[in-house]
Amino acid sequence: MEPFVDEKAPNRRLSVALRDLQRSAVESISLNLLITSLGNRSFVPLLIIFALPNLFFFVPGSSVITGPPLIFVAAQLVLGRPAVWLPAFLGERSIEHQMFSKIIVRAIPWIERMERLVHPRFWILSHRAAELTVGVACLVMSVFMFLPNPFGNTLPALSVIVIALSLSERDGLWLLGGFALSLASFAVVAGLFAAGASAMMQIF
Repeated sequence: MEPFVDEKAPNRRLSVALRDLQRSAVESISLNLLITSLGNRSFVPLLIIFALPNLFFFVPGSSVITGPPLIFVAAQLVLGRPAVWLPAFLGERSIEHQMFSKIIVRAIPWIERMERLVHPRFWILSHRAAELTVGVACLVMSVFMFLPNPFGNTLPALSVIVIALSLSERDGLWLLGGFALSLASFAVVAGLFAAGASAMMQIF
């Protein structure tokens, strides 16, 4: 199947790529199709796409579905892989086009607002240092999202989106904002688990 996004246009905005996918005629969209369609910049778009359902609560238990591929993509960014690769059991996972369209319709306005705000500034990291820094932060946040922490997925998901966008445009200010959100996420998740542990101790 031909990709929906031209791989020779690496600076194409995520919102445009997602609209192209939304307008496609396929019945379902697999993760492999996403990778093919998004082209050379697939790390950042995939991080954002997998984080979105956890931010907007589109699907109950969405972290169970999106957590493993999100962890896998972030880990590959840490390792410095030149392109995203998913094993068959992840790459063949798919979502119905109707559900994907609902997610995109709701998410696009927010993504477009963010894209208007993010731009190159205050960026001091080399290419590899940026990949490693962003990859580690997104990997930790993706693990937080995959853990059974009800109501604790919003901040980690937002952190991944902000940090990923900062990498795409080399925006140091947004990167700092993403790290601040990550610290807040860590505090919230730690608080939830501490409260749960305290409750368990009182019961037993």
